[in-house]
Amino acid sequence: MTRFRTYFISFCTVLLAFPLMLGAQSVTIDLDSVRQTIRGFGGIHITSWQGTTLNGDLQEKAFDNDPGEIGLSILRLMIDPDSNRFDSELDIAQYAVSRGALVFASPWNPPAELLDPDASIRKIPHENYGEYVKHLNRFDQFMADHEVPLYAISVQNEPDYGEWTRWTAAEIATFLKENGQDIQTRVIAPESFQFRHNYTDSILNDGAALANLDIVGGHIYGGGLEDYPLARELGKEVWMTEHLTGSGSPEENTWNLALALGTEINSCMKANFNAYVWWYIRRFYGLITDDGNISKKGYVMSQFTKFIRPGAVRVDAIPESTSGIASTAYKTDTSLVIVVVNTNSTATSLDFTLNNNPSIDSLTKFTTSETKDLINEGGVSITGNSFSAVLDARSITTFTSHNAGGGKYGNIPPIASAGQDTIIIDSTGIGMFDILLDASSSTDPDGQIVNVSWSIDERQVSWEMTHTASFGVGEHLAVLTVTDEDGARNIDTLVITVISTFSTEIWLEAECGIVGSTWEINKNAQASHGYYVNTPAGTESTAAASSDTADHLIFNFHIEEAGPYKVWGRVIAPTANDDSFWVLMDEDTVWVGWNGIVGGSDWHWDDVHDWNNENPVTWQLDTGWHKLSVCYREDGTLLDKLYISNTGSTPEGPGVEDTTCPADTTEDALPAYRHSLADLLIYPNPTRDRVQVSWEEGFSGLSIASTDGRILQREEYPTEIHSVSLDLDLQPGLYHIILHNKYNRIVRNFRME
Repeated sequence: MTRFRTYFISFCTVLLAFPLMLGAQSVTIDLDSVRQTIRGFGGIHITSWQGTTLNGDLQEKAFDNDPGEIGLSILRLMIDPDSNRFDSELDIAQYAVSRGALVFASPWNPPAELLDPDASIRKIPHENYGEYVKHLNRFDQFMADHEVPLYAISVQNEPDYGEWTRWTAAEIATFLKENGQDIQTRVIAPESFQFRHNYTDSILNDGAALANLDIVGGHIYGGGLEDYPLARELGKEVWMTEHLTGSGSPEENTWNLALALGTEINSCMKANFNAYVWWYIRRFYGLITDDGNISKKGYVMSQFTKFIRPGAVRVDAIPESTSGIASTAYKTDTSLVIVVVNTNSTATSLDFTLNNNPSIDSLTKFTTSETKDLINEGGVSITGNSFSAVLDARSITTFTSHNAGGGKYGNIPPIASAGQDTIIIDSTGIGMFDILLDASSSTDPDGQIVNVSWSIDERQVSWEMTHTASFGVGEHLAVLTVTDEDGARNIDTLVITVISTFSTEIWLEAECGIVGSTWEINKNAQASHGYYVNTPAGTESTAAASSDTADHLIFNFHIEEAGPYKVWGRVIAPTANDDSFWVLMDEDTVWVGWNGIVGGSDWHWDDVHDWNNENPVTWQLDTGWHKLSVCYREDGTLLDKLYISNTGSTPEGPGVEDTTCPADTTEDALPAYRHSLADLLIYPNPTRDRVQVSWEEGFSGLSIASTDGRILQREEYPTEIHSVSLDLDLQPGLYHIILHNKYNRIVRNFRME
């Protein structure tokens, strides 16, 4: 019995040394079953919407195809309605073309003068179709003049959805029939948001419109991922030109979504799509994250785009007796690529059969999983037109006959060295300190480091070995990523903490400021005070801040510590079209374009930055009163609360109560309260022993009350006064100041420390 137990334990030990594996399944590749031609895989970048750009390092990571790079072969551009901004993505487009990528462009809106002024939604009237063609051609010619020949141009991005310009299917068919021949390059249409075939069929079934259409384009948001036989029968290519997942928050951008992307691309290819185009190339949910590194989604895309180059054709890859397996295959005259997604939670053994194989006798295996990033796992030999391989659990695997874009087998990753954590005490109010970031101690055991990327607080700041960066008050995370010549990378972190001896924190509810008439105040249970403000839908984005105070939120605040101050807002930015405000501190500064607010559907804090998140704004403020103004830039962005501080701390959750809000927060009370804000001042607030009260309207009585309504102090004056200084002996907590004159009464909060 003892001997049996020993043998049993030994056998189990052997089993545990290997992953659990599903039984052998099979995939048959038929190299003579030619399907669609692949034009490529790509994404879009819109600097003006994102607040970030694709710098030289990120352009290489996106469009080059050496190890450690994605190898994208398509770039999508936005056609700006203002021809003065046609150059906003020019450098990116020029780089993509230099690497052999196709470039196409989509308009969201035409120039404003081409829209119907009487329509309730954005519409181009029929009589302006000719001028609209001229607008598209101007963009095409501008790009051509700057060595970016457009492969195609779209009539309209999502004509059936969103706040941008709307078209019916009949209108697009009419436009193509009457004006399509005047467009100077290939034409894509209609880019429906769900690739609705009933929307596109009216174009395909109109011979005159069909003659001026080259590519049927569409998006797959909630539908549309299916074969389009009518388009193929009529000889039109079918492109998937936009999709995204995981934009709700960075925490949602998981491996599950990356693996699902692999399944989705495979499905698009099996549906005979000629191209697959992701949304933003760079964003926290994109192919490259804001810290400058390739994301898991980027590595999943690499499993396709590095090896399936433009001009390859898809051939049948038919799974048999498989579960949780999706597979596609592609060939050229001299190459073969097979991509397999395994969604099973266990490793899976697959047997591959190659029918009509001309001469390919070996393939190289590359794997991306939750723990691997496009790892070369060695070669597999093809014997008798068949081979077998084991796929990692929940992984995507590419077998390729040409592996130049991938790293070598058995590569040893580099070692990143970012340096020692640093603490700086700011006792003078300087606010910003320059620190040298130095990666020169990083090494690669079996090769050399070919790429260095520094990010600070999840934003790439440099791709040089050394970089001097400025750090404000607070704790900052500097992340060094180094990549070797085989695409392997390693990360090291450096915590830099700047501690301020200052302590001012000011919390301001948006609805309790001076709210201009352009703004709306709405209820929301998750807002910190039960309300938020926004501008009404349809309010156009502005190229400059309005001078009309009806378009402003105004906040007066008092500080007793001079020094560097940052401003944060508790916001919701639902889309890239709804993510900005203008911000002004006092009257003698310039308006800051607070653009590129991180998107999402939940309330979160975002620091005020100048056009992009890499440029946070710090104001040097003297003691005394200051005025903060917020002006709308585009509708849809919601503002709940503001935080002004010199402590360097990052606000969380709903923040601290705004003591300047009125005791009565009903909808009837707020308008009268806001009307009086412009000339009512209470400072300091919070206070320890004395408070100054000033009201331009004048008051003859003053009371101080506890939050439960008890009057703790009362003052009556024989004539109206406009200012008074009070000595207070109260316990720490929240209190009300009540002022009245013959006609008006106002209640304000203050806090004792």
